[in-house]
Amino acid sequence: MKKQKTTKKRKITKKKQKNSKVLYFIMAFLIISIFASGIYLGYLLSKKETKKELKKYENTLLTLQKKINKLENETKKLKKTKNEHKVINSEIVDYKNSEKIIPPTIKTEPKKIKHNHKPKLVIIIDDVSFKYQTNLIKQIPYKITPSFFPPTNRHPNTIYLAKSFSHYMVHLPLEAKNYHKPEPNTITISSTYQEIYNRIVYLKKIFPKAKFMNNHTGSTFTSDKESMKKLFKVFKKENLGFVDSVTSANTKGELVDKIYNIPFYKRNIFLDNIQDKNYIRKQLLKAVMLAKKHGYAIAIGHPHKITLITLKNSKDILKNVDVVYIDELNKN
Repeated sequence: MKKQKTTKKRKITKKKQKNSKVLYFIMAFLIISIFASGIYLGYLLSKKETKKELKKYENTLLTLQKKINKLENETKKLKKTKNEHKVINSEIVDYKNSEKIIPPTIKTEPKKIKHNHKPKLVIIIDDVSFKYQTNLIKQIPYKITPSFFPPTNRHPNTIYLAKSFSHYMVHLPLEAKNYHKPEPNTITISSTYQEIYNRIVYLKKIFPKAKFMNNHTGSTFTSDKESMKKLFKVFKKENLGFVDSVTSANTKGELVDKIYNIPFYKRNIFLDNIQDKNYIRKQLLKAVMLAKKHGYAIAIGHPHKITLITLKNSKDILKNVDVVYIDELNKN
C-alpha cells in the first residue's frame, strides 16, 4: 500500500515537471515572439521613418539643385554681361600702335564747307553691338550716329538692333598693323576685288538703311593705296559713302577719293581715348571749335557708359552747333 502511494507521488511529480517544462517553453516562445515582434515593429517603424528621411533628403537635394541651377544661370548671365560691357577702343589702339611704327605725316582737319546756319558736328559711336548700348544712345537728346558691327557670334543681334534707328552706319573691319583680335571676315590687303564686293553687297543687304561705312581698325588696309582703290570702287558702284576713322597717319583715303569721288569724310577727334568725364568734355569742345572753324567736324566715341552719359549732359558745349547724322552732313 505504501509502495503504491510512493509510485503515485513520483508520477505526479514527473507530470508537474513535464508541465513546467511545457509552460517554460511556451513562455519562452511568447517572450521570443514578443521580442521578435518588437524588433519587426521597430524595423517597420524605422523603415517608415527612413522613407520619411529619404523623402526629406530628396526634397533637400532638389531644393539645393534648383539653387545651384539658379546660381549657374546667374553666373552665365554675369559672364555675358561682363563680356558685353567690355568695350575696347579698337581704333584708338590700332592708331596708337600704328603711330609707334610710322610717325604722323598728315593732319585730320576737315576741309571748309559752306554752312548757312550753325556749324555742323557729327558724333559717331563706334563698336555698337548690344542692346544696353543702343538704349543709352537713344537717351542722348542729339542726332547720334551709331556705327554697328557686322553680326558675329560675340554680337549676333546687331542687324535687329539697327532696325530701331532711322540713321546708322556699318562699322567695317579692315586689316590692322598691330591689333591681334581681328573681327571675323575682316577685309585684308590680300582680299580680291570680288571678295570685297561680295562682302560690301552683303552688308548693304542686311543693313539697308546704311548710307555710310567707317573702318574698324584698318591701319594696314587704309595705308595701302591699291586696297583702298578696290574698296572705293565698290563704294562708288553701290552708292555708299565712307568715313575714314584715321587709324593710320598714312591713310590713302583722301588720295583715292580724288579718283572715285564718293561721299568721303575723315574723323577729326576721338572723344574717349581716356574714359574720364572731363577729358571727354574737353575733346567734345575741341570738336565744336573745329566745326566752327571749318563748318563741320566729325567726332568718334565708343559705347562706354561714361561717354554716352557725358554726351547726354553736354548741352552747354553743343548749344552752338547743329549735331547732325553723317548722311545729313552734305545737305544745306
